[in-house]
Amino acid sequence: MYQDLSHIEKKLTLHLSKTLALQTRRSPSETAKALLSWKRAQEFYDDMVSALGPLKGKKLLEIGCGYALFLVVCLKHGIKAEGIEPADQEVYKFTNQAGQEIVVKSGYNKNVIKNAVGEKLPHEKETFDAVVSFYTLEHVQSIDMVLAEATRVLKPGGSLYMVIPNYGSFWEGHYGILWIPYLPKVLAKLYVKIWGKSAEPLSELQLVNQLTLEKIVKKLPLKIVSWGNSQFIKKVQDTSLSEGTLGSAKKILDIWRFTKLLKVAALLACFIKAQTPIVLIAQKYQPAKIKRKSK
Repeated sequence: MYQDLSHIEKKLTLHLSKTLALQTRRSPSETAKALLSWKRAQEFYDDMVSALGPLKGKKLLEIGCGYALFLVVCLKHGIKAEGIEPADQEVYKFTNQAGQEIVVKSGYNKNVIKNAVGEKLPHEKETFDAVVSFYTLEHVQSIDMVLAEATRVLKPGGSLYMVIPNYGSFWEGHYGILWIPYLPKVLAKLYVKIWGKSAEPLSELQLVNQLTLEKIVKKLPLKIVSWGNSQFIKKVQDTSLSEGTLGSAKKILDIWRFTKLLKVAALLACFIKAQTPIVLIAQKYQPAKIKRKSK
């Protein structure tokens, strides 16, 4: 059903070995395999549909569509999907080109991916039924602006669905290491150096957590539906899911699973807002109806 991506995976592995892997000290082949996993993209799709309901025939925008696997899955399920990915910045050029190649090889027009950033979406207001992103919000320049733009292009009653790593949790997925919740960036850089990794990627990351997101969302015409707690509890107990970039986190989960305390630990994590990732699910307010006075 989906295209064989082995040739792109080889190119991506080489690309990562010269860039990101030098800093995070993570296996470039492992990361490439996760980023180009159709199974993982299908899981993203299934989770979204489970949360938002059927979207066939609806318009969807993905902010930071990356290698466009999720976008292709949506298109194959009859969703009018498109995405944005910046191509002007050198670090994202490879991603943009590979994403367009995957879209074309899957039988779709490469123009479903637009060269843009989340802080300035090239769309009219109230265009989309759903705006989504997966592990993108931590990479943007301004979370406030991206969420404001995502809300602007949403139709009234439309849904926002964003998956974001939680820096109020005990795990950091980019480096694949245990994390100290709510570390300020200065201390975070020292912390990753202790692990023998480069602090350079942290300069470009927003150390976002649920508390900061709550403050931002309050300013927008959005109603929070969920922070993804039920999804988190379900996922940490599901051994059939793709590993993605979990790495040694899977071993930690296996230990908790062995002690029969995994669900208790997951519930506690949600209680202290330490679940990861955060799954921000919100709905744009419908315009208030004006009541007519009876004569």
